[in-house]
Amino acid sequence: MFHLWRMVSLRGLAAAGKTYNNCLAIRRGVEFLHNSQGDDTGWGESWLSNPKEKYIPLEGNRLNLVQTAWALEGLLHSGQAKRDPTPLHKAEKLLINSQMEDGDFPQQEVTGVFKKNGMLHYADYRNIFPLWALAEYVRWVPLP
Repeated sequence: MFHLWRMVSLRGLAAAGKTYNNCLAIRRGVEFLHNSQGDDTGWGESWLSNPKEKYIPLEGNRLNLVQTAWALEGLLHSGQAKRDPTPLHKAEKLLINSQMEDGDFPQQEVTGVFKKNGMLHYADYRNIFPLWALAEYVRWVPLP
């Protein structure tokens, strides 16, 4: 969506050698993610954020697993595990507990918007991004 998808750019900044300590954009991205993490430990952004060009949470502050995965990846690549892994643990637990018995993740709200008002359904997003984020979590977060 408009804001949460941008958090994937934290990965690109990190690949370019930027860190939380030397990059204002990373610090701002991390601050946004911390401020928008829902009570249920995940993230959820309405498609309305795109045409209005401002962050709008999902109605009822619901979460979206794909967007939670995007946010988790952004935090991981910003070095959150070294600062405070608590939000990472919460998001990881949410993703694991949301996986269904057949291995899939449930289909939720649309996560793609084209030209600010055309909503797109990417059927594979619901599985690809949560699994990718969980793999990155295992890679970046030391186990107790």
